[in-house]
Amino acid sequence: MNEKTIDTLVDDIYDLLNNGKSKPNQEYLFGMAASIMDSVRKQLWFSSTPRKSSLRMSNIGKPCVRSLWYEINSKAEAEPLSPQTRLKFMMGDIVEAVILYLAKEAGHKVEDQQREIEISGIKGHIDAIIDGELVDVKSASSYSMRKFKDGTLPNDDPFGYISQISGYANALNKSRGTFLAVDKSSGELAVYTHKDIEDTSDRIASVVSAMQDADAPPRAFGPVTDRQTGKQKLGVNCSYCPYKSDCWAEHNLDLKFRSGKPVFFVDAEETQDENEHNF
Repeated sequence: MNEKTIDTLVDDIYDLLNNGKSKPNQEYLFGMAASIMDSVRKQLWFSSTPRKSSLRMSNIGKPCVRSLWYEINSKAEAEPLSPQTRLKFMMGDIVEAVILYLAKEAGHKVEDQQREIEISGIKGHIDAIIDGELVDVKSASSYSMRKFKDGTLPNDDPFGYISQISGYANALNKSRGTFLAVDKSSGELAVYTHKDIEDTSDRIASVVSAMQDADAPPRAFGPVTDRQTGKQKLGVNCSYCPYKSDCWAEHNLDLKFRSGKPVFFVDAEETQDENEHNF
């Protein structure tokens, strides 16, 4: 019997879900259950313990180094995670555990789950190696799912996924990294393999240098125009940033709610356009 490859992973998981198995692997089941318990424990108990912020492989690729500077250097308190956000993170971890379990039951070789890696002093944990390929499992909205399906993630990567998986690949001497994405609404799966791996050492050196500066670096994102009012507001990246109040303090953010969702208007005659600033 030929060994399975990641090229058939999605179809094999679908086939498993369609046809089931006469007897599940108990070791795989208990492994999945342990991962889920850790995920719940982390959000309910571990996250309430104060922890010093540090550079990690998961945040080194943040497109806004200013936000990372605040996380590492600012004495100001970050906005606390909302219950909805904590639940979202918990569900993301649970989805990862279930998908990796299904990959095993579908006959694929899943190894090194949560293996610690390190490059240039920055540590991180990979999701898994599947069929010899570095794999990162992502839960995505239907909109974001399209970027994994059509391979356009490098053109629109607001959370720095490419830099993150590049760091893992560099540490493991891999020439590529694969995203296994799950649509949170439909349950659809997609695989996207990224072959243009970044030089993580250069990225780390640049970010470390920025963290050592006494002043915060410029913003990576400027305000955007609100279609309904024509006023300037924070874009998606800044709206979700836990340090936006300090970062935009001189512009007197004006919080409004629209359809139950917060909109942060920038109350200033002039706002410096710092868009397209990269490190």
